[in-house]
Amino acid sequence: MPIRTHRGRAAVYRKFWGWPVRSPAHLAGTLLVAVVIAVGIGTALPDRQPVGTTRTAPSQNSRVTAYAPAPALVGGHRAPRGPAPSAPAPAAALTVARSWVQAFLTVRKGTTSAQWVEQLRPFTTDDLFPELRSIDPANVPVAQVIDAPRTVSAGAGSAEVDVPTTAMVVRLLVVSTPAGWRVASYEQAG
Repeated sequence: MPIRTHRGRAAVYRKFWGWPVRSPAHLAGTLLVAVVIAVGIGTALPDRQPVGTTRTAPSQNSRVTAYAPAPALVGGHRAPRGPAPSAPAPAAALTVARSWVQAFLTVRKGTTSAQWVEQLRPFTTDDLFPELRSIDPANVPVAQVIDAPRTVSAGAGSAEVDVPTTAMVVRLLVVSTPAGWRVASYEQAG
C-alpha cells in the first residue's frame, strides 16, 4: 500500500479541492464567489427574444431591421396578439400597408423572384429586401385583401397595422422614412 506524502501533484490537488470544505468559513466564501460569478454571467448575456415576435417600433433616427418575417407569413407561424389600438395611424401609412400586401400577394404565373421583389420596392425599407429575396414566390399564399387596414398601435414615426386577407391577417410595421411611409417588417397576426 502506497504511503501518502505531503509532496507531489496529488497532494497539491488534495489541498486545492479540499480547501472549500476545510471549514464553514471557507465553504461560505466559496459559495459566495460562485453566486457572484453566476450573477455576473447572467447579466452579461443578452436577453433572448422568442421567435415569432417583433421588435418594438424604432425611433425615427435609428436603423430599422426586420425580425424573421418570412417564416411567420409563409411558414404559418402565429404571432402573439398586439396591444389594444392607440391613436389611428396616418392615412398614408394605411395606404402603404394595403398596397404592400396587395403587391406581396400578387404573383402572376411565370413571375421570377426578382420581379416579385421589384413590385414591392416602392413600399419597402431597404432592410427588408434580404428577407424578401429569400422567399420563393410560388410559396406565397393565394389570397386577396378583403377589408381596410386596421391600426394596432401607432407612434410618431411608426405604426403597426393589420391587413385582413382571404387567407390570413397580415401584421405590418410601417415606418416613416425620408422617402415616405415604408413597410419594415411583416408577420401573420393571430
